[in-house]
Formats: sequence, structure tokens, C-alpha cells
Amino acid sequence: MIRFAARNKPKAVVDMIPMIDIVFQLVIFFMVATTFKTTTGMELNIPNAKQVSNVPTSTLQVYIRNRSDIKVGDIQTDMSHFEQNLPAVGNDKKSVIIYGNKDVEYQLLIDVMDILRQNHYESIDLAIKKR
Repeated sequence: MIRFAARNKPKAVVDMIPMIDIVFQLVIFFMVATTFKTTTGMELNIPNAKQVSNVPTSTLQVYIRNRSDIKVGDIQTDMSHFEQNLPAVGNDKKSVIIYGNKDVEYQLLIDVMDILRQNHYESIDLAIKKR
């Protein structure tokens, strides 16, 4: 009797690389095909706080009621003259505290903060009232 040499049977191996490629393609497809909800705007109601801290007196205080009623320190001004009434900032980094109420326009607040940043004021804080 003749004996044949035993053949090595190939082992079944599942190649995972094509599956990973397909998963990444699906992820990219769903990211591109998904529509995101865009909001046109939101109403803001500036909240009160339970804990407040004392305001240091070395900071510039800005009081805002509306575009025509802004107070920089002790100087009464409006939005068109707001930048001219800001004290010049030297080498030290100045801080500002903005006071306002819930009726202040959000865009006005952003405009004032932009002007302060353009004039090199580093720390801009919003004051709140305690509940």
C-alpha cells in the first residue's frame, strides 16, 4: 500500500481590512448625507446668580441701557462716541466690567465688547445681580 503525504489544508482566514474600508466609507457617506438643523436665532434672558463677588475698583466700569445711553466710568456717552471716551490702555492689561439689565440688546453688548477688545482690554466681565 502506498501512503500519500498529508496535505496541509489551508486555514480559513477572514480579512478585516476590506470591512474596515467599507465602514469608513459608510461613516463618511452618512456624515455628508446628514442635514443639520440650523437655528436662525435665539432669545436670551440673562440669568441671575446665587453667588456674586465684589468688583475691584481698579477696573473700568461700563453701564449700558441702550445705544444712546452708555456710561463709561463717569462719562455719559452714546454708541457713536463710545470708543473716543475709553481711557487709553498702557502696557498693563486692563479689565472692564459691563453692567446692564435684561432689556439690553444682545447685539449692542457684542458691539461694546468688540470695541473693548480692539482697544486692547484683556479681561471683559459681565456683572449680574444676586437672586
